[in-house]
Amino acid sequence: MQENIIYISIDKVLPTEELGHGKDHECPGVECEKIIQSKMTDIEQGSFEPIQVCNQKPIVTARLSGQEDYVAPPKSEQEESFFYVLDGHHRLEAAKRLGLDKVPTIRSQK
Repeated sequence: MQENIIYISIDKVLPTEELGHGKDHECPGVECEKIIQSKMTDIEQGSFEPIQVCNQKPIVTARLSGQEDYVAPPKSEQEESFFYVLDGHHRLEAAKRLGLDKVPTIRSQK
């Protein structure tokens, strides 16, 4: 079954720092830049895989998941007016650099 793709204003799509991107992340700088440039080329050639988003802040963080004593707090049921990236941080950055107004997304319930 095909998932519904919706186009969202790029200003309402936020990187999720806890998942490894945003201000500081584990992707090596030079490698990260190569990936973004590749995604920019893909987008310019008409191939833009939708970005997976949710409109509830993800709770389990990359820094805390895997710690034996970590217990995730219950997720808030309140939906936000913006969306967090679950998968597609490099595509989002590429779209921003290309000056796109909207990006294709798939909304997840994660």
